[in-house]
Amino acid sequence: MKRYVLVSLLVIIITLVGCQSNIETIPNAKMFSINVDAPKDLQADELFIVKGTLVNNSDSTWEVEHGADMFTYVVYHNGEPVLQDVKLRVVNDIGLMMSLKPDATYKYDGEGHVNPKNNEFILQAGNYDVVSKAKFRIKHVDKYYEFEIESQPLKIKVS
Repeated sequence: MKRYVLVSLLVIIITLVGCQSNIETIPNAKMFSINVDAPKDLQADELFIVKGTLVNNSDSTWEVEHGADMFTYVVYHNGEPVLQDVKLRVVNDIGLMMSLKPDATYKYDGEGHVNPKNNEFILQAGNYDVVSKAKFRIKHVDKYYEFEIESQPLKIKVS
């Protein structure tokens, strides 16, 4: 009887271990993050560029699809959004795809398909927070997963 129980337990353990190795990883927002960077010496009324970077924090390679306006940015002053003097922004509605490996990063600034660029700013003197947002999707096992994630605020000082 003991032998039967031990053999049964061994079969169950082997089955469970075998099933775990075949489990597919489903993409989720926690697998990604965004870093945002800006120049250090910012001057009032002078154009500067911020850069958002998508980071793959997972152990899987993903096929990432996005539009020309994948990265957008919001500047906050005292918790309120700072509106830029842009009357019209033209976005060429193209689709792009790239492969993002584990621990890899990806930057994209619109490359001429967004005018004026989403990441160009002119600000008055003061302290600000910049948040980068990324919108993209991943096709995995014939299903699409849509993501819209944002960075932690980057504190900047404009002199």
